[in-house]
Amino acid sequence: MNYLLDTNVLAELTKAKPDERVVEWLHSTPRPSRYVSVITIAEVEAGVAAAPDPTRQARYAHALARLRLEYRDRVAVIGEREATAYLTLHKSLKAAGTCIDPPDALIAATALANGWTVASRNTKHLLRTGALMINPWEEPA
Repeated sequence: MNYLLDTNVLAELTKAKPDERVVEWLHSTPRPSRYVSVITIAEVEAGVAAAPDPTRQARYAHALARLRLEYRDRVAVIGEREATAYLTLHKSLKAAGTCIDPPDALIAATALANGWTVASRNTKHLLRTGALMINPWEEPA
Protein backbone atom coordinates (compact mmCIF):
# COMPACT_ATOMS: atom_id res chain seq x y z
CA MET A 1 0.00 0.00 0.00
CA ASN A 2 1.25 3.49 -0.88
CA TYR A 3 0.49 6.59 1.15
CA LEU A 4 0.21 10.21 0.07
CA LEU A 5 1.14 12.30 3.10
CA ASP A 6 -0.89 15.44 3.63
CA THR A 7 0.78 18.63 4.80
CA ASN A 8 -0.56 18.24 8.34
CA VAL A 9 1.28 14.93 8.77
CA LEU A 10 4.57 16.47 7.68
CA ALA A 11 4.00 19.54 9.85
CA GLU A 12 3.37 17.31 12.87
CA LEU A 13 6.69 15.57 12.33
CA THR A 14 8.59 18.89 12.48
CA LYS A 15 7.29 19.72 15.97
CA ALA A 16 9.61 19.49 18.97
CA LYS A 17 7.24 16.88 20.46
CA PRO A 18 5.19 15.32 17.65
CA ASP A 19 2.20 13.16 18.50
CA GLU A 20 3.50 9.66 19.27
CA ARG A 21 0.72 8.05 17.25
CA VAL A 22 1.80 9.90 14.11
CA VAL A 23 5.47 8.99 14.64
CA GLU A 24 4.62 5.33 15.31
CA TRP A 25 2.32 5.18 12.29
CA LEU A 26 5.02 6.65 10.07
CA HIS A 27 7.61 4.16 11.34
CA SER A 28 5.16 1.31 10.68
CA THR A 29 5.07 2.15 6.97
CA PRO A 30 7.89 1.33 4.57
CA ARG A 31 9.76 4.45 3.45
CA PRO A 32 9.36 3.60 -0.27
CA SER A 33 5.56 3.53 0.18
CA ARG A 34 5.38 7.17 1.34
CA TYR A 35 4.83 9.98 -1.18
CA VAL A 36 4.17 13.71 -1.06
CA SER A 37 2.32 15.81 -3.60
CA VAL A 38 3.67 18.83 -5.42
CA ILE A 39 0.70 20.56 -3.76
CA THR A 40 2.12 19.69 -0.33
CA ILE A 41 5.52 21.04 -1.37
CA ALA A 42 3.81 24.29 -2.43
CA GLU A 43 1.91 24.50 0.87
CA VAL A 44 5.15 24.08 2.81
CA GLU A 45 6.81 26.73 0.63
CA ALA A 46 3.91 29.08 1.42
CA GLY A 47 4.43 28.37 5.12
CA VAL A 48 8.11 29.28 4.83
CA ALA A 49 7.25 32.55 3.09
CA ALA A 50 4.55 33.41 5.66
CA ALA A 51 6.65 32.66 8.75
CA PRO A 52 6.25 35.55 11.19
CA ASP A 53 9.93 35.91 12.08
CA PRO A 54 13.36 35.04 10.66
CA THR A 55 13.98 32.26 13.19
CA ARG A 56 10.83 30.38 12.25
CA GLN A 57 11.39 31.07 8.58
CA ALA A 58 14.84 29.51 8.82
CA ARG A 59 13.47 26.50 10.73
CA TYR A 60 10.70 26.00 8.16
CA ALA A 61 13.13 26.42 5.26
CA HIS A 62 15.38 23.77 6.80
CA ALA A 63 12.37 21.43 7.16
CA LEU A 64 11.49 22.06 3.50
CA ALA A 65 15.03 21.24 2.42
CA ARG A 66 14.91 17.97 4.41
CA LEU A 67 11.49 17.18 2.90
CA ARG A 68 12.81 17.69 -0.63
CA LEU A 69 15.80 15.49 0.09
CA GLU A 70 13.79 12.70 1.77
CA TYR A 71 11.12 12.59 -0.95
CA ARG A 72 13.23 13.55 -3.98
CA ASP A 73 12.16 10.38 -5.81
CA ARG A 74 8.66 10.25 -4.35
CA VAL A 75 7.02 13.58 -5.23
CA ALA A 76 3.71 13.01 -6.97
CA VAL A 77 3.12 15.45 -9.80
CA ILE A 78 -0.16 16.49 -11.36
CA GLY A 79 -0.19 14.79 -14.74
CA GLU A 80 -3.04 14.05 -17.11
CA ARG A 81 -4.38 11.14 -15.04
CA GLU A 82 -4.42 13.24 -11.84
CA ALA A 83 -5.94 16.23 -13.64
CA THR A 84 -8.73 14.04 -15.03
CA ALA A 85 -9.38 12.62 -11.55
CA TYR A 86 -9.49 16.18 -10.18
CA LEU A 87 -12.00 17.29 -12.79
CA THR A 88 -14.24 14.28 -12.08
CA LEU A 89 -13.95 14.88 -8.33
CA HIS A 90 -14.60 18.61 -8.64
CA LYS A 91 -17.73 18.04 -10.73
CA SER A 92 -19.01 15.42 -8.28
CA LEU A 93 -18.42 17.57 -5.21
CA LYS A 94 -19.91 20.65 -6.89
CA ALA A 95 -23.03 18.71 -7.90
CA ALA A 96 -23.41 17.53 -4.30
CA GLY A 97 -22.87 21.06 -2.97
CA THR A 98 -19.87 19.92 -0.92
CA CYS A 99 -16.87 21.56 -2.60
CA ILE A 100 -13.52 21.50 -0.82
CA ASP A 101 -10.45 23.66 -1.21
CA PRO A 102 -8.60 22.99 -4.47
CA PRO A 103 -5.36 21.90 -2.75
CA ASP A 104 -7.24 19.22 -0.78
CA ALA A 105 -9.12 18.14 -3.90
CA LEU A 106 -5.86 17.90 -5.89
CA ILE A 107 -4.24 15.79 -3.17
CA ALA A 108 -7.29 13.50 -3.07
CA ALA A 109 -7.37 13.30 -6.88
CA THR A 110 -3.69 12.33 -6.94
CA ALA A 111 -4.40 9.52 -4.48
CA LEU A 112 -7.46 8.39 -6.44
CA ALA A 113 -5.58 8.41 -9.76
CA ASN A 114 -2.76 6.29 -8.34
CA GLY A 115 -4.73 3.98 -6.03
CA TRP A 116 -3.01 5.42 -2.95
CA THR A 117 -4.25 6.15 0.58
CA VAL A 118 -4.16 9.73 1.88
CA ALA A 119 -2.64 10.10 5.35
CA SER A 120 -4.24 13.15 6.96
CA ARG A 121 -6.20 14.39 9.93
CA ASN A 122 -8.42 16.37 7.54
CA THR A 123 -11.12 13.72 7.44
CA LYS A 124 -13.95 16.27 7.29
CA HIS A 125 -13.06 17.25 3.73
CA LEU A 126 -11.14 14.31 2.36
CA LEU A 127 -13.68 11.62 3.22
CA ARG A 128 -16.11 13.33 0.83
CA THR A 129 -13.76 12.65 -2.06
CA GLY A 130 -13.95 8.87 -1.99
CA ALA A 131 -10.18 8.60 -1.60
CA LEU A 132 -8.93 5.94 0.79
CA MET A 133 -7.82 7.60 4.02
CA ILE A 134 -5.98 6.95 7.21
CA ASN A 135 -5.79 9.36 10.13
CA PRO A 136 -2.45 8.76 11.91
CA TRP A 137 -3.72 10.70 14.95
CA GLU A 138 -6.35 8.02 15.47
CA GLU A 139 -3.98 5.09 15.18
CA PRO A 140 -3.10 3.47 18.51
CA ALA A 141 0.19 4.61 20.01
